[in-house]
Amino acid sequence: MSDTCLLDTSALLAHYQEEPGHEIVDRLLEERGGEVFISAITWLEFHVRLKALIPDSRMRAEALAIYGELLADCLPVTREVAQAAFDLRDQITERIPNADALIAATARLKGATPVHRDPHLALIPVKLVPQIVLPAKRQPARTRRR
Repeated sequence: MSDTCLLDTSALLAHYQEEPGHEIVDRLLEERGGEVFISAITWLEFHVRLKALIPDSRMRAEALAIYGELLADCLPVTREVAQAAFDLRDQITERIPNADALIAATARLKGATPVHRDPHLALIPVKLVPQIVLPAKRQPARTRRR
């Protein structure tokens, strides 16, 4: 497995919200700081999700600045990445969303290991794209009706 990692939106959110798996992301950022990347798609998705979580634009900008400092770089979606995503989708039987295929292809071309808890990315065989899959979110306890 590569020392280079590519965090998916689910990994960034797990870290930000201190959900299950956040300690794995924290350790990767600490140990491999200069080798932890994201896709431009992930940055967009994270930004959109933070807008829902943090209505105050100044506080949201501060959170984004912190992650901008923690991460090595934001990798672009290029024509080469798009072709690799198409090729990847063509090699698997399960249907995955285009955004997830682009993120996986970005990791593959970079020689990076995707870090996520995304069920769509998990459908990609590890022989095609090695992965670190974070634990699922804890489901809130259901209250019983009487």
